[in-house]
Amino acid sequence: MRLILAAAALPMLFHSTALAAQAGGPVAFAQVTALPIPLQSISGRFSSLNPVNRRNCPTKQVTGRVVSAHLIMVSESFCGPGQSGNVLVNVAFANPADTAQMVVGRGVTITASFKSAEEDRTSVFYAKYLIAEKAKLVAADPPAAPAPAFTSYMICQPPELDALAGKLGGELCVQNTILANLAVTGAALETAARAPASAADSGDPNAIICLRDLERSDIHLSAIACARGSYWGWYQTKWRDYLFSTAAPP
Repeated sequence: MRLILAAAALPMLFHSTALAAQAGGPVAFAQVTALPIPLQSISGRFSSLNPVNRRNCPTKQVTGRVVSAHLIMVSESFCGPGQSGNVLVNVAFANPADTAQMVVGRGVTITASFKSAEEDRTSVFYAKYLIAEKAKLVAADPPAAPAPAFTSYMICQPPELDALAGKLGGELCVQNTILANLAVTGAALETAARAPASAADSGDPNAIICLRDLERSDIHLSAIACARGSYWGWYQTKWRDYLFSTAAPP
């Protein structure tokens, strides 16, 4: 039986800033918005804009905790076998205005047309996705300030890193919580990306470690994958036991 793991990334989108970047020297990290939003796999390790092999799920309603404007984490498994708990569900609202209610950490209940999808990665495993289409927000915790990130996922080809990717001559896939504060993490990220490690274990859970992305965060990319040591430790456990249900650390 193949292992079921899960996805985070953008497909092959080349940006002029990356192509124009010259080697040498530190880079500036641009602020950009309004690009296609990739679907995350149930673990957040992989992503895809359009995973195939979609199937309808009998589930009509789920309750979860908001991870981002388009993601919730659901503690119970649903929509077929091969899942652990604490799965990420991609949410596409029927009314885009409902996105404003997606505050990190908030408990929400949605109804939707739920679908699962699969994307072959190797002969050994495939990435699985859960998608809530035409979703409606039917209940939510009282409004509150956003909570600190309680989990994380990988993002490939983030446009903020186009200049760095151009200098490196290749694409980057980076843990989203590192991207969230590049003013603080940017220098360490650049240093790690310029010299990918041969192993994920540095002994420091907070260290940013970059590796050659042999498992392809995005199936279409050959990239360098960068995350904190704690994330790589979590992923190594997940790889050995795909039913391991602990959420990825932030």
